[in-house]
Amino acid sequence: MILVCRVLLLFSFALFWGGLTFYTGFVVRISHDVLSDPMDGGLITQRVTVLLQDLGVVTVGFMGLNSWQVRQQASRFGNVLLIVTAILALSLLGLFLVHAQLDAVIDVANNDIIDPDQFDTGHRRYNQLTTVEWIASLVYLVVTVIAWRTVDRQPIPDQESPAG
Repeated sequence: MILVCRVLLLFSFALFWGGLTFYTGFVVRISHDVLSDPMDGGLITQRVTVLLQDLGVVTVGFMGLNSWQVRQQASRFGNVLLIVTAILALSLLGLFLVHAQLDAVIDVANNDIIDPDQFDTGHRRYNQLTTVEWIASLVYLVVTVIAWRTVDRQPIPDQESPAG
């Protein structure tokens, strides 16, 4: 069961964090370079970020499960993983809220931003939360690898040889 959970975590984490990294690092810049109207790039970003946030929610679920499993054998690592999972979950919640605020000031039908100042403030906040999300994910990945190595070196209680 632990192996299945780890594989599911790795798969969802790869899709989420890999997608987030590739999208923010390359696709956003390229779309703004290629498309003549920045609004067009923004409308693409608007749709893709919803998918990334949904992947993030799924991944946070697997992260929580993994954190709990690790905590059973290595409480210090498990506690760190739970804290980082909470940070990521809160940043995702913030992203959902800010995304809704940004959507409210975009007039898709007329390809216009209704309140540019509110949009700029929200967009800055969105970028900050995405940075927190990315860093928390990186920390989670590193701690998880170390925790798995530690946990996997421990003998399984049922298979320990009797003393003496």
